Amino acid sequence: MAVSLEIEAEGESCLCDFTFDFYWQHEGSRLDPDVGIGTNSATFRDLVNTLQSGEDVLIRGDVGGRLGSSLGVNLVKLGGSGGPINGTGSVVVDGNVGPRLGISMLQGAIYISGKVKTPLGNVIEMESDRTGYRKYVSITEVLEKGLPVLDPNLLDEKGLEIKDGLVRETLAARSSAERILLVRGDAGMSAGILMRSGILDIDGDAGRNTGVLMRGGRLIVRGKCDDFTAAEMKGGEIFVEGNAGSFICAQMKGGRVYAREGKAIPPAKMQTLKGDEASQVARTLEINNLQAMMYKKFCL
Repeated sequence: MAVSLEIEAEGESCLCDFTFDFYWQHEGSRLDPDVGIGTNSATFRDLVNTLQSGEDVLIRGDVGGRLGSSLGVNLVKLGGSGGPINGTGSVVVDGNVGPRLGISMLQGAIYISGKVKTPLGNVIEMESDRTGYRKYVSITEVLEKGLPVLDPNLLDEKGLEIKDGLVRETLAARSSAERILLVRGDAGMSAGILMRSGILDIDGDAGRNTGVLMRGGRLIVRGKCDDFTAAEMKGGEIFVEGNAGSFICAQMKGGRVYAREGKAIPPAKMQTLKGDEASQVARTLEINNLQAMMYKKFCL
């Protein structure tokens, strides 16, 4: 592995963050992409440009949160196509890493010699090809390319089953794979963000913004959700066995949410189930038809 850019870190957050901490929202007030990182001459933009060109970055020292956010994404908000940047370089950290590693990550790899705080982002560990470092890749890439993962997680022809008990955010971000992602446990915020197809099945609770910006596919939560479920949703289906939360369907453009309880934001509204929708709810959530009749549909 040939490293093109090397820096010393002192706990900074948002390193190798392709969004520059959502620059389009704050326009530099939170993070200036062109400022040097600590005592380094390299800037936040230099790190991203290096990775976008397919070269690798070495970071010596401990790193804060949101390392590698949207790694490998050609972001629309920054003038890109919204798709993956094939051949994205790797991030190597000789130290510890803070929470939300690889939020909405799509391509590339992150190698870490130290500890990683939870929650994680859209990443999972696979066998490392670098001695002394753990290797993390995008769950979306694993689903789309069938990359091998470490026990106790399991990949087969149907999809990926996550059984390691670690809480992750932005699960299946931008996924277009016609496969199943089964999570044995709870999920953090923004599960299924920008998801296009396939099935995300969470055998537990999910955090706020579940299904945010979802385009298609099916998202199943077998517990409850925090607020803002289906915010800015454009397509697909969300099934929640418990309460979908408050402020659901905010700025919704399309799609449907099925839940036992929830409070929608107009123009979305709560509706009674029609036709075979109760049977669909029963099959999806594995409940009886009588229980399914207590559910509601939330949509435009």
